[in-house]
Amino acid sequence: MSFNFFNWVRDGVRQSVLLGVSDAVTHLGTPRDGDDVQQRLMSFLQHEGRGTQPPRIGGETSRKKLGRTLEQIQAGAAKP
Repeated sequence: MSFNFFNWVRDGVRQSVLLGVSDAVTHLGTPRDGDDVQQRLMSFLQHEGRGTQPPRIGGETSRKKLGRTLEQIQAGAAKP
């Protein structure tokens, strides 16, 4: 009998993924008529492909800088 550990793991992962997808489809159900999921997905993917950042959902917050910039480090090293 030939037992290959990696084939066993691969088959287990494949079975888990298929069962997960099946459970998700069962839980979500079929799309309603008039719900254009494919169009929304394509517009999302096109937006991602442009390399621009999607709009923020929350309010505009400034990013807090952690640490020092390269200029600050070089200025501190230049002072004896």
